[in-house]
Amino acid sequence: MDSQTVLLVFIAVGLDGLAGLAGGALSERWLRRHLPALVAFAAGTLLAAVFLEVLPEAVEAIGDTAFQWALGSFVTLALLEWALGHHHPADTAAGQAHAHGHAHGHTHTHGAPTLPAALLASDALHNVGDGAAVAAAFLVSPNAGFATALAVIVHELPQEVGDYALLRAAGWSRARSLVALGGVQLTAMVGAAAVLLGTRHLPSLQGTVLAIAAGSFLYIGAVDLLPELRRGPDSRQRVGGFLCGLLLIAGLYFAERVLGVHG
Repeated sequence: MDSQTVLLVFIAVGLDGLAGLAGGALSERWLRRHLPALVAFAAGTLLAAVFLEVLPEAVEAIGDTAFQWALGSFVTLALLEWALGHHHPADTAAGQAHAHGHAHGHTHTHGAPTLPAALLASDALHNVGDGAAVAAAFLVSPNAGFATALAVIVHELPQEVGDYALLRAAGWSRARSLVALGGVQLTAMVGAAAVLLGTRHLPSLQGTVLAIAAGSFLYIGAVDLLPELRRGPDSRQRVGGFLCGLLLIAGLYFAERVLGVHG
């Protein structure tokens, strides 16, 4: 592990953190218009990254055990989301204007005292996993790292926009919501640092983390995001976004495997 790899990891994690604050920077009109395509794009990048980069690298590192870790990750995430309750990013962000109206009127949603805490705790755990996945991927190769980081960043945007909307709906101010989400984003650094340090003593950790990431990415892309392609009248925008996400990761894969572009 060299200093350049470490630098790339933390730049990628930092960009992921900035994506988490996008809810307060983007206009509600822009979100309502473009978020369906963005969600579909995120689904495409996640699924392509799983099958073209993350899972194959995990299998190469730890063998068929990678499939067991991926399945365990998929099932665990499903159980956690069922236990905690989850929201669809496009639905939540599309209702952001309604949420802002409640916030400005100081009207709190049902369960507002517990919703923000549960939401932020779940988000923190998710970000730890994202940071770990990005670090493990960059340790394999720059191409795997770029593909994984891109998948993480583009699915982070609609998710965090939705979380921002929910915090505002719970009566939190704009500043308090952004500070809370910014603090939660820092947990990705913890995940990245843990992998960078842990692989020095346990080299197989790299492949295990990638397998776990593959399972979680597959769940998020196929269960949380992909169904959004079937919602609403703007199907062309959604399908176009999905195909663009697939093609972007496939292009990175093509450059690495076929043209021999390596980091």
